[in-house]
Formats: sequence, C-alpha cells, structure tokens
Amino acid sequence: MTLTVAAASDMSATKRATPSQANLRVPLDIPLLLSGNFGELRNNHFHSGLDFKTQGQTGLPVYCAADGYVSRVLVSPWGFGRAVYVTHPELGLVTVYGHLQSFSTRIDNPTRARQYAEETFRIDIEYAPGDIPVSRGELIGRSGNAGSSGGPHLHMDVRDAETEHALDPMDYYAGHIKDNVPPEVRAVALYPREGVVNGRPVPAFHSGPHLRDSFTAWGRVVPGIKAYDKMTGTTNIYGVKYMTFIVDGDTVYRRVIDEFDFDRSRAVNTLVEYGDVVRDKSWNMITEQPESRPLTDMIYSRGDGSLMIDRERTYKCEFILEDHHGNRTRVPFSIVGKESAIPDPAGEGRLLSFDRPYRIEEGGAVVEIPAGMLYRDYLFAMERVEPAPDGTYSALYSIGSPEEPLAGNIRISLPVGNDVIADKRKYCLVRYNGLRPSAVEGEYRGGRMEAKVNRFGNYSVMADTVAPKVVAQQPEKWGQRGAVTYKISDNLSGIDTYRGEIDGKWALMELDGKTGTLSFKLDPKRWKKGVRHKVVLTVTDACGNSSTDTRTFTW
Repeated sequence: MTLTVAAASDMSATKRATPSQANLRVPLDIPLLLSGNFGELRNNHFHSGLDFKTQGQTGLPVYCAADGYVSRVLVSPWGFGRAVYVTHPELGLVTVYGHLQSFSTRIDNPTRARQYAEETFRIDIEYAPGDIPVSRGELIGRSGNAGSSGGPHLHMDVRDAETEHALDPMDYYAGHIKDNVPPEVRAVALYPREGVVNGRPVPAFHSGPHLRDSFTAWGRVVPGIKAYDKMTGTTNIYGVKYMTFIVDGDTVYRRVIDEFDFDRSRAVNTLVEYGDVVRDKSWNMITEQPESRPLTDMIYSRGDGSLMIDRERTYKCEFILEDHHGNRTRVPFSIVGKESAIPDPAGEGRLLSFDRPYRIEEGGAVVEIPAGMLYRDYLFAMERVEPAPDGTYSALYSIGSPEEPLAGNIRISLPVGNDVIADKRKYCLVRYNGLRPSAVEGEYRGGRMEAKVNRFGNYSVMADTVAPKVVAQQPEKWGQRGAVTYKISDNLSGIDTYRGEIDGKWALMELDGKTGTLSFKLDPKRWKKGVRHKVVLTVTDACGNSSTDTRTFTW
C-alpha cells in the first residue's frame, strides 16, 4: 500500500482494505493468544505472521483456514521447520502454517515418499492444484516447536497470492483476539546527525519518570522511541503497528506495517538506529529515512524525517503509537533550540553513493559492493589490522562498520597469506563478533578465500581440521523405544551434510537445528522387528571433515 498524509488522530485511515469474502477459520480450537504479532522488528527481517500460543504444549490440531489446495510443503532443521502452504484461489490468498510437529496423513504420505526417494530430510516440494485439495476446517497437521522456534506455538502467515507479499493476519482474526492494552513506551531518544543534543554530539535518552523531559539541541537531529505493543491476557511484548511523529502540530513521519515484500525484509534495519541494535540489542525506532527509501509503501515522511533545529525556541513534539485494535499511547515532549557549536563530522574513508557499484582494494583484500546494497551514501573505510588473531591464515581485515546495515550481499576476497594447508577445503572464512569467530560460507580460489556476505565487519581466514562430534543418546534404550537419537555438533565451519543408514538402507533421520538432535523412529513397514540392526551415521562439516558412528541394537 502507499500512505497518504492524513490527520494523526485518524491513523486507521491508513489501513489496507480487507477482502470482505475472506472469512478465514481460526487455525486452532482454543482461545487465541499471541506470542508474536505481524511486522515485529526482528534480526534482519520483519515477522511475517502471527504466532499463536498453544498453551505451552505441542500436538494440538491445526485446521485449514479456507477451501484451497496444498501448494507447497517445506521441511527444514531451521526456519519454519515443518510448514504447509495452502493456496486459496477464490480469495487470492495463501495461508502458511509453520513450526508443525507433524503433517496430516494426506500431506505426510507424499512428502515422506519424496524424502525417501531423494534421500533427504530437508525438502521443499511444490504441488499442483489437483494434487492435495483441502477444505475449510480440514486437519493440516499438529502444532509443534520445529525449526527456529523459541517455544511451542503455531506460526501463521496470510499472503497475497499474486504479489506474494505478507499481509497482516490480524485483519482476519482481530475479532477472535481480545486487546484493550495500549502500546508501552520504554524510552524516547534524540540522535544528532550534523548537530548536538544536550550540548554534545552524542545521542540522549529519556526514560522512566524523565520520559517526557525536554531535550536541548542544535542542527540536524533524528527523534527515536523504544516501545512495544501489549495485549490483554499475556505478558508478551509485540511490535507496534502504527507510529506517527508530530512537530508543532504538523506530521513529520507516519509508519504503518500491515504488508511487506519479502525481498525488502532486510530494510527493517532502516527503521531503527541500527548501531544500537548491534551494540546493545536495543530496538530504538527512528523517524529518519535513508536516501534509498526502501520502504516508501510503509512510510510517509516530511523530507527525510529528520528535524533541523535552527531557532532558539521550543519545538513541541509528540509520538503517537497505536495497535490494530485502536489502543493508543501519546508521548509529548519538547526540543529546546539552543545555539551551539557543531563539531566537524569525524571519520575518514571513501564516500560511496548508495546507487552506484564499487570495487575497492586495500592491503590485498578486495571488496565488491553492487549498486543498491547500501541504503544511504556512506563513508566507507577498509584496513588491514595487525596483529591478526591466533590461529588465522591471513591478515585480519576491517571492512566497513558492523553498525552500517546492508540491503543484501557484497563480495569479499581475502588473500591466504600463510597458505600451508594441502587440502584447501579446510580453509574457512570467518567473521568476528568481538573475539569470537563465526564461519561464513566461502570458497578457496587461487590462494584467496572468496565469499558473499551481508554484513560489514572484521574478517580473516581460519582452518577447520576437526571432525564433527557425533554422540549417541542412550543407545541402550534404542531397542526398547524403537527410536534412534544422536547429538551432533561442529567446532567452526558448521554441519554441512549427514547420512544415516540402518541395515544398509537410508534412514530418514530428522534434525532439530536448535539442539543438534538427530532422531529416527523405526517403521515396521521398512525394517523388520525382533532382529539385530546395524546403524551407521556419517556427519560432515562444511570443510569436508567427517565423523562416523557405527553400532548395533535389537528391536
């Protein structure tokens, strides 16, 4: 949708029209409470749906929202874990049901058949309209905690079938969810750009009893606010749907999150002071838009949303926050203009335009930044840092600032200065979070490690020569339980593949990425009972190191 300027007191005027025919069934037959709402600002993405609580348990029946057909089934150790996508042609919608414990029989049978045929747990299957038709209220599966879930719940998306944009499911389910609690404000902030706040070129924050205190400022500044929505019957915090900022009665900024394009989901980082997120994991929402304007369909702003404080007077400001149910919180405060000296902007580097591509070389490292990967014009710096950390096979390179968000991938290439390992697969490109290295998927080419990365930061080359750990879990009980369980982990490059066989036949071992747990329940249709079975599990990391565990048990 595209926002237009409307009276701040009528924020509902920005709501997207809901198709009247889309009377979607609730997916659970329990009272609906949320653990997460649509559009929440999360690490590098917007939350794409509603997280329905499942009373702290797994295995609740999950029902189809409307007539349609299963168009996609996804199984993965991460993300949604197990997910069913249902297309509803008459409504022009797609509903998605994620983190499932299991699928219904009609969905599970063809999915499992494909997994065995392709000998893979992780699978992404698209189905034609006539393959698995489903009706409103039909069982889709059972709720779970699969994938990257932080606890038992049902994640549900509603998407536009044509654009594939994520839509706010609250447009369809608000009548089933009680909410009379307004958003809660934690702090108000003022960030200097070419200016000062309270006499200094650093941000200032007001919270608690000082929340509505005045700031003093001079020059260009950006207001910010840390706030969450709340709901009746829960202690959870949620994302704020509507945010407006007003100065002297005029709307400077308005934002509504009720639809988004997945291709621009990383632009969530432009809605907040990203440096605060990186340093403190603090999601302070700001009114400033970068030059690239990636979210113009969500945002109206006067200019770029910043304020020019250039008169010694009082600027009367107000944040207005509102949720889907119309609960509203107002936060008035003032900015007092006080003429002050504005320091020259600090920093050295090369000024890059957001809409141009660049290839930059420094100290042997090469960085390629495609056009559009920067959200704003940016003063870029890259340097070789000495000494390199212990255990590295290259210099340490500081590439940009980790506090500057990227819209997508850039390419980096580092020379392997200490190229002494014969098996080049063992080299691993790493990014440092403080002193802790984490692996980046890369490739060795002609004495260099190359990779696509989506964050600035400190990079170097290490080696992974250690095989993954494979630990059988209570193997003495496998026969009694008819189930095989392992824990697998890796020290650096990460698990790449695994293969489990029982009696020489591939076994569908399911991986929980959160815990590194591999589990397999023997099927009497595939394996004979009452005999001794041989299990062979081989796990390989991203640098080609492998571990194999072999053992027998009677079932």
